[in-house]
Amino acid sequence: MSNLSNILYGVLLFVRWAGIILIAIVGIAMIISEGAKSKLSPGKLLAVGASAILAAVLVWTLPSLVNYARSDAGVVVPDHPIGGYR
Repeated sequence: MSNLSNILYGVLLFVRWAGIILIAIVGIAMIISEGAKSKLSPGKLLAVGASAILAAVLVWTLPSLVNYARSDAGVVVPDHPIGGYR
């Protein structure tokens, strides 16, 4: 891999970890603040926790899915015009 690829891969890993940690912190803060404001039912508490976990999973997997889609685009739609090069 080139130097630019190594830098971009490092940035991707940092964004993934920072995103999942930030979303976990925000989700926990929301649960605590809502619980402090009013008595939460167990269903509402589980819904908030599940949405925080889902958002963290999406932040974790979305960069990989976009990268796979970008690399597979050349297989579905070839990088050459109809009829090929002459």
